[in-house]
Amino acid sequence: MSDCGCEKAKANLYEMLRGELCAEESAPIREHIEQCPDCSDEQSVCINLTEVVKRACEDERISNCPPSELRDAILAGLREA
Repeated sequence: MSDCGCEKAKANLYEMLRGELCAEESAPIREHIEQCPDCSDEQSVCINLTEVVKRACEDERISNCPPSELRDAILAGLREA
């Protein structure tokens, strides 16, 4: 086991969760998180925060979409043209 320590684990947590680290880079961080309750809690917070932001962005995207009737009317108009 190669414990990377709390500082490195927390500094690279978001990158690891987004899949931006290669397996070699993320392995010691994952190992550390499995053994460290504080970093495990930090990981849970990051995961939950990421999900909340993702849902908020999705809700925003959906609310900014035009009504489906408008889309259908535009597509019908294009087909007739």
